Amino acid sequence: MALEHPTVLILHSSRFGQSIKIADTIARRLSERGAVTTLTALTVATSPNPERFDAVVVVASVRYGHYDQQLFRLSRQYGWWLNSIPTLLVTVSLTARKPEKRDPESHSYTRKLLAGMDWRPGHTEVVAGALEYPRYTTLDREAIKLIMKITDGPTDPSTVVEYTDWDQVKAAADAFADELLGKR
Repeated sequence: MALEHPTVLILHSSRFGQSIKIADTIARRLSERGAVTTLTALTVATSPNPERFDAVVVVASVRYGHYDQQLFRLSRQYGWWLNSIPTLLVTVSLTARKPEKRDPESHSYTRKLLAGMDWRPGHTEVVAGALEYPRYTTLDREAIKLIMKITDGPTDPSTVVEYTDWDQVKAAADAFADELLGKR
């Protein structure tokens, strides 16, 4: 598909805000390359107009091994459309802070997600999120500390670390833009 100014819907599903930052970076990168982007949250009210968009990017966070249910609803209701246009799924996960966990085929949460959806993204990327203990509720902080302890991550409750590899995010956006603009 080669379009001069493709219209791209960018949906984000974020728990603590990092997915929004990643989606915004992708939107800016695609816009710089000539795409017309619309950035919005993936909510129960999300009902995209297939006639309005040439492509879709979904940036979805994983929390305690689960994705927002709205992602599954989007797949059920719009899988027919998503499977017919260029799409990019970006999974945002703290497990991806380790480079070996960034492969979509070996990232267990992404594998399970893809197996349970009607939509088959044309491109899939696994990106590390951010760890921001001071922003979490007490319950979230304790649960994440336990997960970090199990996975050899930081457990100090004052820790704030952005693990996102912004070069990876930009490269994924550029590769997607290349496809949309027919430069692949």
